[in-house]
Amino acid sequence: MRNSAVILLTVLFLVPSVEARAQPSFEQRRQRLIEVVAGERDRSFFTVTAKLVTGKDKEFAIQMLDSLTTDQSIGGMFYSYAAIGSYLRLRDQLPDSLKAKMRNSFRERTMYRGDTENHWVMYYTGLYLAAQTWPNEGRSQWYNGKSSDENFREAEEWLNLWFKTSSTIGQGEFDSPTYFITFITPVLTLYEFASDPVMKRRAQMMADLLFADFAVEHLNGNYCGGHSRDYPEDIMNPLSAPAALWAWLYFGEPQFELWQETRYRPRHRGGWETVFGAMSSYRLPEIIYSIATDRSTPYVHTETKRVRNIIRFGLEKNPPVYKYTYMTRHYALGSLQGGILQPIQQHTWDVTFASDKPYNTIFTLHPFYSGKELAMFFPEEQKFLSDEVDRYHKIYTNPNKWNSSSPFEQTFQHKNTILVLYNIDKGITHPHIDGFFPKNLDERSIDPSGWIFCRMGATYVAFYSLRPYEWIEEEINWRWRSFELMNCIVVEVGSSDEEGPFEQFKRNLQARSPALTGGGRNPTIEYTTRSGDHMKFTFNGPRLLNGKPVNFAEYKFFNGPYLHSERKSGVVTMTYKNHVRELDFDKATIKEWQKLQ
Repeated sequence: MRNSAVILLTVLFLVPSVEARAQPSFEQRRQRLIEVVAGERDRSFFTVTAKLVTGKDKEFAIQMLDSLTTDQSIGGMFYSYAAIGSYLRLRDQLPDSLKAKMRNSFRERTMYRGDTENHWVMYYTGLYLAAQTWPNEGRSQWYNGKSSDENFREAEEWLNLWFKTSSTIGQGEFDSPTYFITFITPVLTLYEFASDPVMKRRAQMMADLLFADFAVEHLNGNYCGGHSRDYPEDIMNPLSAPAALWAWLYFGEPQFELWQETRYRPRHRGGWETVFGAMSSYRLPEIIYSIATDRSTPYVHTETKRVRNIIRFGLEKNPPVYKYTYMTRHYALGSLQGGILQPIQQHTWDVTFASDKPYNTIFTLHPFYSGKELAMFFPEEQKFLSDEVDRYHKIYTNPNKWNSSSPFEQTFQHKNTILVLYNIDKGITHPHIDGFFPKNLDERSIDPSGWIFCRMGATYVAFYSLRPYEWIEEEINWRWRSFELMNCIVVEVGSSDEEGPFEQFKRNLQARSPALTGGGRNPTIEYTTRSGDHMKFTFNGPRLLNGKPVNFAEYKFFNGPYLHSERKSGVVTMTYKNHVRELDFDKATIKEWQKLQ
């Protein structure tokens, strides 16, 4: 295996604290999580590791680990990184028989690489650490017929490519409350156990980037805005998403234990990947903690991510994805530009409330599905793809699903206002638009002006549909549904901070409505916000704000008060007050300094 030069950590000015925003309870939270997971009985490497680290229920843990290493029915990328992460944490206390069985796991069982970005990160993390752990072994000693050196070099090459891609044009599976765990957990495992100082440094920087990317769109434990991939249960109930437990551990929000709450418990028990974070020596930089938790001043944050690899029916391999988020202490409104940006599980826009209630969100979508959409991204025969995906994701062809991309949905957001334009072709299988309104809103009323006014706590939402709709009552929500092929939704969001009483918010909007100023194949909508900004939006056409075209180039890779990066530069700069942290992925350096006042 190659020797790598030691990369020097460049520090221009070490910052001992950030405006006294230290995290005094992080150690308590991480110890609490380890103790809780050690008390669980589920069959996983995470539970085994917690039990043996704490010395709790050791006999059961050894039996469980023995079962996990001998059961040939389990394997693949999830197994690969979790198994080696557990082994490297525990090997000093394991009997020789179990060490041999763990080695055999990487010799005899099938380690499926998978077919998505998160699969490959987990797979290559596991392979890299396994090849590092058992070096100089021949091809007959590995499940894939490659030597230790070949496996190490392949994994190293892929991981370095992923770091470069993620830091220049972004992840394909970006900003996912559901899949965040499948990136951050292997990255922290790599950071913890990589022997090569270069790889260790890059893993640390990637962890910083993942957390910073989450932090700018974080509100009280919620991962807000548009997402590449999201499970329906996590879309409807944001604090049930796996990312929320990482927010609790590292950001200290929400301020209650998610696994104790019946409204979130089903999604926060049984995985426990977060315990690898709790046991890691990685510590979140104070600047990222501050970015994640300081909501004293509203802000706009934009990003340019990428579509996952398109293999057919497209002109670009990775077209850009444009993200816009408006963040306040009471709510966040965030969106993607619309269209097919990710197959199966796209979540294009939402408003998320800072609330102690579950189901704290409102959003709309067109429940689209198509074999052609899937064939853009997957190599299988197009005519079989929809049925195949439905077998695994269950709801892909369901007309009532709550996650979907659609070529017939586009958005235009400016601060706390969003226009969502639908222009559905005739003959489409599901020719309707759905909206999610939780039943536990404090208020929901239909105004004679046409506006639907909603309130949850201090957050106010005004929702206007250009065309007719109906309500369908469901268990936890009212489903808003419109069968109009062409429709425009206007959403304005406010709060008691901005508007004062809820009634004042209503009065500010009752005389306003969108206007259809151009019909035909590509309709045009115009609307003047309650702040006086004029928005003009043509489907498949320009977005004009006060007469000037919106320039997506200004979104940059990251662009906001806290996070900045030019696309393809590989340099990401975090800023909080006068504290600056810079990640240079090309040079593998981290710099910190304070700006002069």
